[in-house]
Amino acid sequence: MIRQTGLIICILFALACSKTGNTPPTPGEPGNPDNPGNPDNNPSVTITTVSPDAAESGQVTITGTGFNSTANLNVVNFGGLAATIRSAGTTQLVVDLPAGLLQGDHDVTVIAHNKVATKVKAFHLIGWAVHNYAGTGAYGNADGPVATASFQWPGGLAIDKSGNLYVTDLHKIRKITPQGVVSTVAGANGRGSIDANGENARFNTVTSIVLDAAGNMYVADQMNFTIRRITPAGDVTTIAGKAGEYGRTDGIGVNARFSAPYGLAIDAAGTHLYVGDHANDVIRKIDLATGMVTTIAGNGQSASIDGKGLQAGIPGPGSMAFDKDGNLFITEKGGGKVRKMTPDGTVTTIGGDLSVNTMPTHVAIDDDKNIYVAYSGMGKIKKYTPAGVESSFAGNNTGSGPEEGAAQGVVITRPEGIVITKDNNGKQIFYITDAYNKKIKRIVKE
Repeated sequence: MIRQTGLIICILFALACSKTGNTPPTPGEPGNPDNPGNPDNNPSVTITTVSPDAAESGQVTITGTGFNSTANLNVVNFGGLAATIRSAGTTQLVVDLPAGLLQGDHDVTVIAHNKVATKVKAFHLIGWAVHNYAGTGAYGNADGPVATASFQWPGGLAIDKSGNLYVTDLHKIRKITPQGVVSTVAGANGRGSIDANGENARFNTVTSIVLDAAGNMYVADQMNFTIRRITPAGDVTTIAGKAGEYGRTDGIGVNARFSAPYGLAIDAAGTHLYVGDHANDVIRKIDLATGMVTTIAGNGQSASIDGKGLQAGIPGPGSMAFDKDGNLFITEKGGGKVRKMTPDGTVTTIGGDLSVNTMPTHVAIDDDKNIYVAYSGMGKIKKYTPAGVESSFAGNNTGSGPEEGAAQGVVITRPEGIVITKDNNGKQIFYITDAYNKKIKRIVKE
């Protein structure tokens, strides 16, 4: 009798359990963690669209399915870099682009509910990209199409109103037409100092070049210690200094003396040529009408000192450029700085890496008065806003990496010259020389 009573109790208990719902629910019933009726419970994750699919900065909206409506429970990556999620829904995520994302195409990945969806090359970051423009990379003097032309040590750059690019190339001046044809304007393979026409002229390490409104070119013939002029017809003359004689003497024409002049700039009126007299640690000015050379800034000492005119210290001045307001910006090769000289002669420091090893060489200024400086020793181009905020523009400063691609990811071993121009659509274009690799680079936004 006791055994029968126990059996009845067990049967009744089992029946009670089945009626209270303690058995596992079937898929689709309430309480099932994989219930497809609950959108936040581990559904499939997909990416349908990325909008905009190309941008320079800002926010991007990702649409799809299976996202988590709690923002921090999603992970969004662009090219492997995490984006900040601003808002989240099961079918839409709004994110900020990651800091440090380089120009180019990037995969977009969303991780939610432990599931992953990737859309390949779904987003293009618009930015500056570097391309090889001229030169094979082999040491040489071959003229011809940019793809087969060769250079020895491309340095300073200038561009005329017709879009012709001029390059100082050791003892020569080369020209690249808008059609991409390289020719020799003046000078030859051998060094020397001869005033003559075109390739009959001789130079000794030309470092900088600047053009006036009439198309005359002025070059710093560094190791001849002279300043030379090349007319549009190719006639070369010496306008200041005497070949083979260095010094620091003010005077007219050949009576003046320089010591390794490096940089040049011409004022807006086209009346005066400014010279970075590198080994003398001073800035000189040449009156182009009279040939008179005067020293206008620098105390001749190797210490960097802010001050006015001859009280300032400008060790190893490099290249120079004027902005729209008549301020002269000077690269200080001997001190690693970028200096500014106002029209009244006051010299101040706007930035730099404060080391002679960084070697800021050439400088260019855009229409918005942003300043771009080639740091030859660092393998970088840096940008300074009018307020003096410094940022990296091109070159990764690592010594390894691609030659072409996103501007901040490429290798530019020894950047020297830099010029800024615009295409027919007003799109800004940079040309720089990579002296060590014997190439001219083109930087455009794309």
